[in-house]
Order: sequence, then C-alpha cells, then structure tokens
Amino acid sequence: MEGDAAGSRWRFLGGSLVGMVGVVAVFGALAIGFWVLADLSSDIPLVGRLFDMLGRLAAVGGAFFFTYCLLAVVLGPDLFEKLFFVRGKALTPGAIRELVAMEAASATIPVASGQGVLRIIPIKPQWWLDPNAHADDTKPVVVVEGIEHRLPGWDPYDVAVPAGTVEVVAWLPLRSGIPGRRAGSSVPVSEGRVGAVVFRPSSLPELPGTATPLAGELRGDLSSHRMWGATALLVGLVFLVWLAVG
Repeated sequence: MEGDAAGSRWRFLGGSLVGMVGVVAVFGALAIGFWVLADLSSDIPLVGRLFDMLGRLAAVGGAFFFTYCLLAVVLGPDLFEKLFFVRGKALTPGAIRELVAMEAASATIPVASGQGVLRIIPIKPQWWLDPNAHADDTKPVVVVEGIEHRLPGWDPYDVAVPAGTVEVVAWLPLRSGIPGRRAGSSVPVSEGRVGAVVFRPSSLPELPGTATPLAGELRGDLSSHRMWGATALLVGLVFLVWLAVG
C-alpha cells in the first residue's frame, strides 16, 4: 500500500510538471499568436481588438492552469487537495467514515487471477422532488463493461472485473419503465483489491446524478474561487517582482 501511495504521489508530481511545460507552450503560443495577428490587423480595428481579446483570454487561462500545476508541485498532492478542493455538503465526517468502511469491507464474491472487485455504493436520495417519477421500490441499474446489473437494493454491490480501468454507467428506472438519465465514470481497480464507485442519483429525474470513484468523492471538487484567488496573488507577486527588478 505504501508503495502504491508513493507511486501515485510521484505520478501526480510528474504530471504536474509536465502540465506546467504544456501550459507555457500551448497557452503562450496562443497568446503570442493572437497578439501578432492583432498587430497585423491594426488596419481593421474590430478584427484587431478581437485578436487582442483572444490573446488576453489565452494569457489569463494560461495563468490559471500554470498556477494550478505550480501549486500542485510546491504543495504536494495532500496539502494541495486540502486547500483547493471542497467536498460536498453530504460528506459529513460520519458519512466519510461510513464510505471508507464500505470500501474496506471484504469482497462478497470470489475473484480469479488478474481480476479485482468493483464495489458499487449506491446512495438513495433522502427525498424525491418528483415523487411520481420513480416507483417506491426503485433500485439502481448499473452497466459494468457492457454487462447490465440490476441491483437487488441500495446496499453495496460487488462485481468481479478485470484489473485496470473499468467503465461504469448507472441510472434509475422511471415509473414508466424506461431508463432515467445516466451517470458514468471510469474507475481504477487493482488486481485482488476493491475499487469503489459511489452512485448518487439526482432527486430530480431530469438530472443524471453522479457516479464517482470513491477517491474522487472524498477529494471533492476544485474550488474555482480559491484557484482564481491564488492565480491573482501569483500574478500580483510576479508584477511586484518585475517592478522591483525594473
């Protein structure tokens, strides 16, 4: 387990470093290219302003993604996720402990060599915004690598799968019998181990809900407000250094 964690950390840092180089190359080339086009189009003010605006957008986008990659390298994956990712309100400390315990439980099915266990953890909504959309005994339906599984209830459900990345699609049948909106995800499953995916159906039948690997569920989503704030601070710091040096 420690070797896997160390390998994952190095992959994270390596990907972030590659991302920094890619951001500079791609967004830098775009910004410079648009500004060159703006200069060449100076005789046509409207076109020139359009290319200038596109160059500025490319520069701002590049600054955002460069900040993301830079902070990921400097802070490391754990601190970076703690500072810039936000968990959903449903993930209370008790809910987190319950999800972790569900993943840690022993597999309920045998697995062959080269296989792992995909554990589907469905979370039943506490209420339905449209109570007529689903039957009272509605149960999730999950397709794993093209094979459909009709879950017997809302308890965790194990499926033996080949080790690697597994494609999962989940939905709730509507009262009419037709499938509801589908949520999909790619879930990594290691040989001889359990990889969990959390399926959270939406309370509203017009929305698909989410199917997220447990690691992503516990990490949360990137806070754009925090990242834009960090980007502004980094740009401001670079500007102040440039003023001091100049």
